[in-house]
Amino acid sequence: MKAWQGSVGISSHNGIVSPAYHVYAPSHSEAPQYLHHLFRCNEYIAGYLANSKGIRVNQWDLEPQQHSRMSVLLPSFQEQTQIARFLDHETTRIDALIEKQQRLIELLKEKRQAVISHAVTKGLDPTVPMKDSGVEWLGEVPAHWEAWKLNHAFGGIGSGTTPPSAEHGWYDGGTIPWITTSELRESIITTTKKSVTLEALGKFSALQIHPPGSLAIAMYGATIGRLGMLGISATTNQACCVLSNPRSLEPKFTFYWLHGFREVIISLYATGGGQPNISQDTVANLKIPAPDIEEQQVISDFLDQKTIEHDSLVKEAERVVGFLQERRSALISAAVTGKIDVRNWQPTASTQAPELAVAEAD
Repeated sequence: MKAWQGSVGISSHNGIVSPAYHVYAPSHSEAPQYLHHLFRCNEYIAGYLANSKGIRVNQWDLEPQQHSRMSVLLPSFQEQTQIARFLDHETTRIDALIEKQQRLIELLKEKRQAVISHAVTKGLDPTVPMKDSGVEWLGEVPAHWEAWKLNHAFGGIGSGTTPPSAEHGWYDGGTIPWITTSELRESIITTTKKSVTLEALGKFSALQIHPPGSLAIAMYGATIGRLGMLGISATTNQACCVLSNPRSLEPKFTFYWLHGFREVIISLYATGGGQPNISQDTVANLKIPAPDIEEQQVISDFLDQKTIEHDSLVKEAERVVGFLQERRSALISAAVTGKIDVRNWQPTASTQAPELAVAEAD
């Protein structure tokens, strides 16, 4: 039973449950919505955690005997109802603010993606003449741009492998960074969780050292299409395709292009069902229209600045969401434990803001 994760609720339906659940019927006059807030407040969740047992935290269970011994805070039925009314009203207000911020985050992410896609296909000068890109789904690009296949634009296209973990000699004491797709997070890679040894490098010919500035692309599974720029010399596992030794495409411009069209590339070229993948050959044959290196760098610098601006706005909105969620939890805890008195509360237009109400209880 995952009560310590907040998996507790008051049911308004008759039904059956699996053995993973404990079911309790009220024996007094309890207000269901009050119990809903009470049993999900921080103090009770901490109590569930303290009384749960198991080998690993994520698999801890709360046994019925321990659960049944936990006390239930029950003021009068009238006060329970009033607390529930207060919390329903205030949490609805907070939830609306959270939803507004979450919509803003999605809009900012969409805007960020649109800015990237436009810059890497139309450039920064809206007055230049256009031509057909030669890529069926891409449309027009500036007339002076040329289309490059990645295997022509980069001198090196490679991958890697995974030395058997049972052989500790391939990893223990290793000094050569080894990248997996979980470390591709649309950023510059400067450290890795694992490193391989010189012995592993000599044993497995598929292990290649890729230079700083190389661009890594995830080819398999849930991480398909993720990107990472190498800030260090590193090897990779077999799920990464690495572009190195640029000739006619600047790595950062290529990064933004692939990032901007990740979903399109996956939908057009990925194979497989539940675990889709794109092959190294698919990546090698992707065709990218681009200007000369100097203009690519100007576009990349522009996008660096724009993404910093968008990411800053997203982080601020996420901070506000976190603050509101904390205030919501604190307000519930304060109300159900009697730290704030809501017996005379009535919902009016001038109802005190939740964070001020909590502050009075501190």
